[in-house]
Amino acid sequence: MGVSGLKPAALVLALFLPASLGSAQWDPSTEPGTSTTATVAPTQPPAPPKMVETPPPAQPTLEETKKKKLEVGFTWALQVGVPVFLDVDRDTVKAGADISFFAGADFGYFIVGGAAGIGWNPIDLNNSGIAGLSGRSPVTRLFLSIPEFRVQVPDLKVVLPYVSGSFDINWWNFRETEVICGFYYCSQTSVYRFTPGFTGRGGLAFEAKKGIYVDLGLRYSFTGKGDFFRQSRWYLTPYVGVLVRRR
Repeated sequence: MGVSGLKPAALVLALFLPASLGSAQWDPSTEPGTSTTATVAPTQPPAPPKMVETPPPAQPTLEETKKKKLEVGFTWALQVGVPVFLDVDRDTVKAGADISFFAGADFGYFIVGGAAGIGWNPIDLNNSGIAGLSGRSPVTRLFLSIPEFRVQVPDLKVVLPYVSGSFDINWWNFRETEVICGFYYCSQTSVYRFTPGFTGRGGLAFEAKKGIYVDLGLRYSFTGKGDFFRQSRWYLTPYVGVLVRRR
């Protein structure tokens, strides 16, 4: 290759070398209005503190409401009464005495329960007109009042008024006995005869101490025909007692 062949190569090298040096020395960051620094998003200002709100009071759930409504207590009472038969000769059938016990499940405005007791009414045989009988003998009554349904007003501060009704199972005895013999000996026992009945009751219980009341009331009872009476009988029983209510 001659000198003429080197001239084009030298010319190209001469043109390329200054351009490369200039490009290496040029820094775009030095130019006004330019920057090579990476762009960073500005920091967001902190959010203003939220107002602290008092949460609303929790509302009772349906299940809690049902449990509250179904809360059951217990009520019991011990009563002493004076049964007085109506439409009878008062000179023959005297006012008597009875004692009864009442207990039931207390649902607030009503009670479902029952009562049991025993009563006596003296009979003056001197005025009975029956020859050969004299002195006094009691008519004895055993009774079971079940079920008894009672409605009451429980929210009053001092007094607890109530009314109730019940079906009665009565067993009566008046000087009737029979001899019952076992393996080794015989004994004489009283014979009780059955009659069905009904009792309505109304009373006021006055609170003497928390949950403890003085109980005053009146029972109006009916006994139908049965193994003891040939006709229906009615009797009133004013009573006083102690009532205990646990909730």
